Amino acid sequence: MYGEHWINIDGLNEWDVSIEKVVGGFIWLGFSRDNPERMLCISSDKATIFDCQKGTITTVECDYDEGELMAIVNGLNEEISIAGQYGGSLPSESGYGEKVTSVTKDVFEYGMNLVRESVSFWTNKGTEQLIYDGYKPYIYGFSYDGNYFVFADDAGITVLKRNTSNE
Repeated sequence: MYGEHWINIDGLNEWDVSIEKVVGGFIWLGFSRDNPERMLCISSDKATIFDCQKGTITTVECDYDEGELMAIVNGLNEEISIAGQYGGSLPSESGYGEKVTSVTKDVFEYGMNLVRESVSFWTNKGTEQLIYDGYKPYIYGFSYDGNYFVFADDAGITVLKRNTSNE
């Protein structure tokens, strides 16, 4: 834990925390292409839509295909690409100059081989900010319009939204 948050947001002045939520049994998430502020989150218990702009969460019904990495949410007229610890990916670049990079390393801890990952967020000014250093997270990346960033690990999900007042 980094201060009050699960990722280190110090130095990310153009970003605000929109949602930070524990999600038990996290499986998949994906951003809408038609409504990029909406993010589908699928857990073993339920499916929800995160409104990343407003910071609200709504339970929804959806069908998803783990092989095709696609989901259809009742009420939304689109297929949503999903990603999580079992496959898929999210954009690693925002389209506004920000990007995330990572370095993984195998470590032997607690009598077993584990994977640790260091994740860096590069601002549009070229500054590198280490946002996470720990056991391999489930998924992280940007929304398709580049205005939202999500990071999911076993602690929960953190969603950042672009702070438009700093532009």
